[in-house]
Parts: sequence; C-alpha cells; structure tokens
Amino acid sequence: MKSILQQYGTVSLLNIEADRPEEWDTSGATHVRVSLPPDAGSMLQMQEMGYQFVDRMLDVTVGLRNPRMDFGKAVRIRPEPERARRDEIRQLAVNSFVRDRRFHVEAEYNNELAAAILDGWIAEIPEFYVCNYKGKLIGFLALKENPKEGSAAIHLAAVDERYRASGAAVSIYAAAMQAGQEKGLQKITGYISSGNPAVMNLYAYFGGSFSNPRDIYVKKNCL
Repeated sequence: MKSILQQYGTVSLLNIEADRPEEWDTSGATHVRVSLPPDAGSMLQMQEMGYQFVDRMLDVTVGLRNPRMDFGKAVRIRPEPERARRDEIRQLAVNSFVRDRRFHVEAEYNNELAAAILDGWIAEIPEFYVCNYKGKLIGFLALKENPKEGSAAIHLAAVDERYRASGAAVSIYAAAMQAGQEKGLQKITGYISSGNPAVMNLYAYFGGSFSNPRDIYVKKNCL
C-alpha cells in the first residue's frame, strides 16, 4: 500500500494505492482518493465504507526506441517551449478538465476544488510545450522526466476542443515524443481514463500499449 497526503489550498488530499480495501488511517485529510485493482467484491466493500466509484484508469506506454512512425512528420503545428502564460494555461486546463477525476475529488463535480488542485499541478512544471494559432494558445503539454528510468510521463496536456481537428493534439504529443527521443529516453508514459476514447485513440495512433487498470474511489472526509 502506498499513500501520500497532498495540500492544495484548503484541500488536503490523501491518495492511496492499494491491492484491496482496508480501514485506512485518513486523519488529516479533507478528501480521500483510492486506487484499487478492478474487482466486484472490492467495489461492494468500498461502497459499504462510504466511498464512491468514479472512474477506471489505465497506464499507457509509448516506446521511443523503435517506434512504428516518425514522430517529427506528425507535427503539423510546431509547439514551442513556454515558461510564461500561466494564466492562459490554467484557464485552458480548467475548461478542459471538467470531468477529470485526477482533479475532481468529490462525488459531485466541484469546479472550485478542481481548479485549486490544477493550480498545484501547474506549479510543479517549469516549462510547457504550447501550440499557438494566430497568437492564441490552443494547447499545451507538460512532461515530468525520470532520467534514471529513461522515461518521461505526460503530466498534464490539453487542447482547446475547437481546434482539435486542426492537428494540434497530434502535433503537441508528437513533438513531446520527438523531444524524448532526442534526449535518449526509451519511453513516454501516461495515465488516462478508460472513459476518454479520444485520448485513448490518440495514444493508440502513436503505438501506445495499455495496462494496469485501476478503479478510482473518492470520499469527502469528516474531520
């Protein structure tokens, strides 16, 4: 079992990753999010403990050593590194993640809490890849590198839905994978909802493989 308590403004979020339901010590947390292997018995037990099932997540891996495609040729809109424009990135993220359970930690969607958690995620990243169209920011992607494992994780990514048909989504992911190749990384990883077929199809386009399904449960804690 792994657990980590993270502070986002007034939100104290306890993230638990376990193999089966237990009576965990959740003291000090305003909200709890639990990740478990899919199991009908576990789901029933979690419901009895006051948790609500909200999503099924998957790991995804794109190999960079012998890819099935030339990532550079998939870049139609050339993303650029960006350290500023945090307000624009934040607003696009808030608009894009209205149902994303990485940020919505209550059974009912709470945009104010989600925005606070997003602020924490954005603050962790010094630089983003961004796509612009006529001076307007239409997409961004942030990587968290793990040189010891020869990999990088897609920490956060979003594209304005009005511009997805323009190739911005493909471009920004392809550019990140091309950058990973140039740095000698072996793989790019992600963590996605099984209820998001658009992103699953995007990873599949790049040859991504899916594994390790995990059921996500949330509960608002009574302190």
